[in-house]
Amino acid sequence: MTTSYNYVFGGATVYPSEVSYESLTLTTDVQLSWPTETSASSNLAAKIIDIESDVESLRILLPDAQKAGTGETILFNNIGTETIIVSDYDDVQVVSIANGELWQVYLTDNSTAAGAWQALQYGAAISQANASALAGTGIVAVGTVLSQSVPITTFSANFELGITDRAKMYNWTGAGGVLTLPSAATVGGNWFMYLRNSGSGAIVATPTGINTIDGSTDLSFQPGESAIIATDGSNFYTIGFGKRAIFAFDYTSINAAGSGTLTLTGTQLNRIAYNFTGVLTGNRIIIVPPTVQQYWITNSTTGAYTFTVKTAAGAGVTITQGQRGIYYCNGTDFLIADTASISLPIDIGQGGTGASTASGALINLGGGSTGISIFSSVTQANAWVALGYAQNVNGGTF
Repeated sequence: MTTSYNYVFGGATVYPSEVSYESLTLTTDVQLSWPTETSASSNLAAKIIDIESDVESLRILLPDAQKAGTGETILFNNIGTETIIVSDYDDVQVVSIANGELWQVYLTDNSTAAGAWQALQYGAAISQANASALAGTGIVAVGTVLSQSVPITTFSANFELGITDRAKMYNWTGAGGVLTLPSAATVGGNWFMYLRNSGSGAIVATPTGINTIDGSTDLSFQPGESAIIATDGSNFYTIGFGKRAIFAFDYTSINAAGSGTLTLTGTQLNRIAYNFTGVLTGNRIIIVPPTVQQYWITNSTTGAYTFTVKTAAGAGVTITQGQRGIYYCNGTDFLIADTASISLPIDIGQGGTGASTASGALINLGGGSTGISIFSSVTQANAWVALGYAQNVNGGTF
């Protein structure tokens, strides 16, 4: 006999602290509730629940784990004809229960609504693995089988990945930041993750220590770009990474003030057009990575010192202040892209004067010494002198 009690005010049913038995016939998915947290008379998380259904792939969702203590247990007995899935509060599968099987689930962590649940099979004549128990990183149980899983995490601040981030996707939504990859030796070969930039600025994937990514110290992902990042246990490599057309040509301005060596890093890398600014206090050397790439460079620095761009081991190119040029790295050294058809001064045959001074240009263009003297005179008197006349004080000549 079942005895129930009612509140004096309102008439709602008062349940004891523990409901020992519940019978559920499922026609749709069911969300369980703790008896102490509801006034409902059905779908309670009893200690023992007989379940049955003739509808395929129905689910029972466990109660909010934060509303109970660890150690809570529920024994499910499937007396129906169809397999029934038991999931946590966030609808992540805990166990699949086939016809005639008994499974007990118990709560081991109640720090979140989903909690952490363990499952133990009762009364099995032959032991067999349950898909839910085998699910791990990148794998999720769907019914009685294992399937691939790609959990998506959105982030907008610098983040450091670890071994537990295997097979996860990180979606960047910030203006610019750094994603630090784990040590390749620590996570081991075949560790991988997915990265997409859905933000407004670059996210730079930076390996730890001496590890590299695609042979470089880091790799910049522009908005809209994505790739799979995998490791062989020594370094990292991208799969399916490609530049978006909108970012095939981009621009950055870098303050190169000071002296000595400045090595490009982070978001300064993998750009096309560079404008270097700032006051030089000594000869300046810009180090670019030894990877194949083109560079459009403007030297907007000031100060009477040299400005050289090179790889760490290459000779490089010295670019004068105020000069713009197109250059490239061949994977070893930094070079001028065009030395044959474009040179200074520009030849007459290419539309130039072949000279770097006004008088030299006039001579190269066929001017005589007298004409040049007249053309370059800054006063009328000087022009008369160039013609061989002296000018008197009244403006006449003699």
